[in-house]
Amino acid sequence: MFRITTFSDYREYSPAGRRRILARIRGDSFDAVRFRIDRAVTETAFHRYDDSFADTFFEDAAAEGLKAIPALLFHTPPWARDAEPSFSDPGTWRNVLLFLEHVVTRYRNRPELAFFQVIFKPSAIPDSDPAFREYLMRRYPSMKALNHALNTCYSALEDISLKDCGIFGIRMQMERRLFRRRDYERKLADLMETVRAVSPQTLSHTVFLSHRLAPSDLLSAHALLQETADRCDAPYLIHWRPPAGTAEPELELCACAHGASGLVFPGRCRTSGLFPAVSPAHPDAERAMTAFLEKYRALCAGLSVPAEIGVFRSRRTGWLAGIRKEPDEVHKRSLHAWSRALTAASLPFRIVEEGAEFPRKLKLLVLPSVAALDDADAERLLAFAWEGGTLFCEGGCGHYSGLGACLDPEHRCFAEATGVMEGPECVKPANPRVKCGSGAETFFLNAGESLTPWISVPKFSETLIPLDGKRDLVCRVPYGKGKMILCAPVFSACCQEKRNAGFEKLIRRVCSSAGVYPPVRILKPSGGAAPLLQLLENAEHRMLFLFFPPQTSGCELEFPAGFWRKRLPVDLLRGGNVRVAQHSGVQRMKLKASPERVSVLYE
Repeated sequence: MFRITTFSDYREYSPAGRRRILARIRGDSFDAVRFRIDRAVTETAFHRYDDSFADTFFEDAAAEGLKAIPALLFHTPPWARDAEPSFSDPGTWRNVLLFLEHVVTRYRNRPELAFFQVIFKPSAIPDSDPAFREYLMRRYPSMKALNHALNTCYSALEDISLKDCGIFGIRMQMERRLFRRRDYERKLADLMETVRAVSPQTLSHTVFLSHRLAPSDLLSAHALLQETADRCDAPYLIHWRPPAGTAEPELELCACAHGASGLVFPGRCRTSGLFPAVSPAHPDAERAMTAFLEKYRALCAGLSVPAEIGVFRSRRTGWLAGIRKEPDEVHKRSLHAWSRALTAASLPFRIVEEGAEFPRKLKLLVLPSVAALDDADAERLLAFAWEGGTLFCEGGCGHYSGLGACLDPEHRCFAEATGVMEGPECVKPANPRVKCGSGAETFFLNAGESLTPWISVPKFSETLIPLDGKRDLVCRVPYGKGKMILCAPVFSACCQEKRNAGFEKLIRRVCSSAGVYPPVRILKPSGGAAPLLQLLENAEHRMLFLFFPPQTSGCELEFPAGFWRKRLPVDLLRGGNVRVAQHSGVQRMKLKASPERVSVLYE
């Protein structure tokens, strides 16, 4: 994994100025620098390229002992703006692929190359009526079938235009979004095949997507990294601004643990005075951390997150954003809030993408306000509960079909399966803090400004959280060998930016009811703030690492009996072993925070 900064405006400097800035970058402990190779600047005429600036940059980086990361962009050159109408035009796309092939072929064997970064986003693909019509012809056998499915009244295929999709409502808008997404995925596959044709080895060292993250604290960083790692098949970079009070070794280990190819630190190189000074206060500690990361990466290969909890991510709900922004925003906020809360509770989880296979050993699957559900996904979710799993459906789930059509309340998949559906009206409680609990435990949840209660069938459902004598907020419904927990309000959307004790208590109750318990308990953290945990394992080995908050000097951990098969796990960062004590059938361990605020135990 590379510590990276960006030098995107290198063309504005003289050769001597570029070398001075690169020397400053190396002196500030960065080991790779990212720069742009844009087709709009590089391709001076039809299939003629000016590579002088890129060649010079590689040479200057090599002279300073830096790795180079060329970021490839595909903006249209000025001379081709009239001849290349859009990326959907075959001739335009062929020129893009030839430019990519030229750059990869020229620089793939440079010893100072770290990896290529190919920047190509869905928003960069203009609309194309002919391509959209071809896409619809493949999906529907006739105009009659198309009009029936999309509630349109076209008489001929030539009448269909992407600009007119809004006239025919949600279904046609969703088809447009599906087309744009599939067109993007096909073009992304073309880019990958182009790199593979040059060299299969180069493809494995190419980043095709960059995820720009802005976590507010280390807890959010963990949650978003978990989410990013689970949705990416190719190598990827992490762009973020370090959360306040977070040490760089924590960021590096956090990103390395989730398989990132590089960590891009913020910094602009317009003038030397604006370049951030991030030289380590203790060079020996920095070298020790670098050596540790190399050892960690070798041991981490082959380990995985032992998750029994899945959080469902819905791209189709996101596609509703162009029609109704609220479902997409609520889904994103709820997804991040569940990630934060599960991370804070030391509960391993996986992001489950729609259309993907569920991880093995999954016991609980959370649907955070998944407004749009494809029929195939709905059937798989119901089958998961029928075979013994637990579904937790928060907020309105399955209100829309895979094409974005709003479904009647009684025709939604969960209502049809359980007989429980949402009420037609919204109930606005006087106090949005809802009191709930069971037995001696009582806590409050921030339920937002309005609630939509469930009209439940008492024969099949059990009320967990009542709003009043007539309406229910949360119902538990037996379903086959498993169960569904239907939660009417969106509690989690209020917890994206900050922690909520009531919501975390609800999560722990839901997880325990599904037979999922934290693999590690944190006892007596000094300073009051608990460290963050990450657990990786396979059949033979187990790795546990902890990030200590600045105010926490140590903690005591409790593990179930047999968690550590050896009594002395290895402390990878500081060297030596850590003793595990046995007390009353459980294992306990005391740890002190290291100066790096990180501890990694390996067995």
